[in-house]
Amino acid sequence: GALGTLERWAATLCAAQRTLRPVVADPAALIFVGDHGAKLADASLSPYPAHVTASIFRALAAGTRWSCAAVFGQANDVRLVVVDVGIAADVSAVRAADAIVEVEHRKVALGTRDFRREAAMTAAQLDEALSRGSSVVARVAASGTNVVCVGEVGMGNTTSAAALLAALTSTDAAKCCGRGTGLDDAGLAHKIDTVRAACAAHAESIAGDPREALRRLGGLETAAMVGAFIEAEKLNVVAVVDGFISAVAALVAVRMLPACRSVMVFATALAEEPQASAGGAILAEALGDVHEALSMDLRLGECSAAILAVPLLRAAAALMGAATLEEALALGCDEGDATE
Repeated sequence: GALGTLERWAATLCAAQRTLRPVVADPAALIFVGDHGAKLADASLSPYPAHVTASIFRALAAGTRWSCAAVFGQANDVRLVVVDVGIAADVSAVRAADAIVEVEHRKVALGTRDFRREAAMTAAQLDEALSRGSSVVARVAASGTNVVCVGEVGMGNTTSAAALLAALTSTDAAKCCGRGTGLDDAGLAHKIDTVRAACAAHAESIAGDPREALRRLGGLETAAMVGAFIEAEKLNVVAVVDGFISAVAALVAVRMLPACRSVMVFATALAEEPQASAGGAILAEALGDVHEALSMDLRLGECSAAILAVPLLRAAAALMGAATLEEALALGCDEGDATE
């Protein structure tokens, strides 16, 4: 136990790969991007306008000069796969401009609907979004990837994620909401009221069903992440959870398919932001045995924390080739070394 979380990660890699000599092969950061109907209808839910989602998508596609995720990916030999599943704009002309980035256009809809007034997605849209996530994992796994980082971009998606967390854990919105990208006190109060009202409006229909909670309160990018986590377990691919929103998607996936928890490792603290520790604690308890690797107040999203954790996964894999304590103590310990 002296190596703590590294030992747990080594065990996760061994179990997923069914070997005592695991490797981290061609890791990929899957960044799913989508807009939210509630944010499109109510700009005050986060400080930045909704069109920033498309701008960040373009920046990620542009590569290392333009995004932290691409910089981290290049530094740590992790390729980025940036996937439009629900941007509320036509970005179909965007192409990858850097060798480390791949861009996939898999749009399901121009954002979700406003969950304050109706379900965020139709049943067909939810199925499509889940399928988008699973197919991306299947594609990269077929090319040799056995570790995926799972992350997102979407203005207003902390509101949606907080609503999902509240609904899935029967927790009041005030404990699940943080300030997102910088809400003031009034903005935070409005966000809490919005989440509380949405959960109340959909409570009877959700009735403990995680899939229905996702359909009614989630985002297209969140659903794609859920599909990615579920597919990762099916293909014995280890999935690195990026942070709060990624972890909420992980929780939905675990509630839908408990077995997928076995391939998850957690890059960073699960709080939405440092002042929202209650939500992170609730999420960690619901997921169980989290043991996140990094404690650096990382909350950018975009797979940034998950990419930074990949070198630690490589170290965990390499650890399985190290001698045991007994073997190390026996090295050079012969009769001539004995003392009276």
